[in-house]
Amino acid sequence: MFKKKCLVLTLVLLLVLALVTACGQKTEAPAQSGGGQAETEKVKEKDITLIVPNSPGKGMDTYARMIVPYIEKHYPGAKITVKNIVGAGGVVGINQLWQSKPDGLTFAFTSFPSVLLADLSGAEGVQYEATKFTYLGRAATEPRVFCVGGKSQFNSIEDLAKAGRPIKFPSQGMDEDFFTAAVMAKSLGFQLHQITGYEGNADTALAVIKGEGDGHITALSDAEPMIAVGDKKPLLMFAPERVDKYPDVPTALEVTSGEGNEFMKVITNMIEAHRCFFGPPGMDAEVTKEFRDAIAKALNDPELIDKAAKANNPISFMHGDDLQKKVDEIAASTEKIKDTLKQALEDIK
Repeated sequence: MFKKKCLVLTLVLLLVLALVTACGQKTEAPAQSGGGQAETEKVKEKDITLIVPNSPGKGMDTYARMIVPYIEKHYPGAKITVKNIVGAGGVVGINQLWQSKPDGLTFAFTSFPSVLLADLSGAEGVQYEATKFTYLGRAATEPRVFCVGGKSQFNSIEDLAKAGRPIKFPSQGMDEDFFTAAVMAKSLGFQLHQITGYEGNADTALAVIKGEGDGHITALSDAEPMIAVGDKKPLLMFAPERVDKYPDVPTALEVTSGEGNEFMKVITNMIEAHRCFFGPPGMDAEVTKEFRDAIAKALNDPELIDKAAKANNPISFMHGDDLQKKVDEIAASTEKIKDTLKQALEDIK
């Protein structure tokens, strides 16, 4: 009986040893037909950070978070984390991008005019040169509109110059609307009093509706619900031509002449490059192409386009190659507004 138990135990041990030996042996990957990649080969995952230098849940952030899943879809292996870095009208976040390695693991999404205008004005804290970033693609652009409150005494843009007092402009700080308002006042010949410290577009809109401010500038899509119910009146569009839906509202190019018209051309061109993706300066050419192609595919994805339209956040795509050229063209024309931008900063000190 004892011998039988020993024999059984020996057989069990031999079986276990055989299994362990078999598991330890390396097996060859199965051959692929048609010359394709081996099944075991995977695209290396990339943990990428997208800096959004705007408040969470607001317009720019909403656009970014809507688009990110589609960039991931068309950029195999990419895992993108949105990081809101706010402060100084977006300057803090853009400075961080400027200091990032050009390795394709960090990029940003925000308003190009805000980035460029803060740089041109010599705003305190700006460490970057806007034209040296690597531009990857434009997601959207739309007219911006100067609105007053529904009960405002002002019924046309010409009324501002007749007010006999400074026009109160509630502002978030050194963003594109802050600087655009300064250029608008200079071009149209009215006095301007910028009141900074507001938290966002909803905050400045409420100030205008309540009469605490005379008017503000915002994206047309943001203003339309309030225009529709009579809480706001649109007086001026920043766009190349009149908006069909508002045929009686002039563009800034129509109501200015001479030097003022040249100023408005600069602003109008900037808005064409509006909501865009960009990376640090000096990005590798191959990585840049990968990013531009992925963003192009994402922004042309029918599912995203449909989703964006339903959310009233329409896509108007411009390829990164074309956007880079556009930025260079804009930069060449900006010298003429530098003094006005710097004076706007002096006025709020």
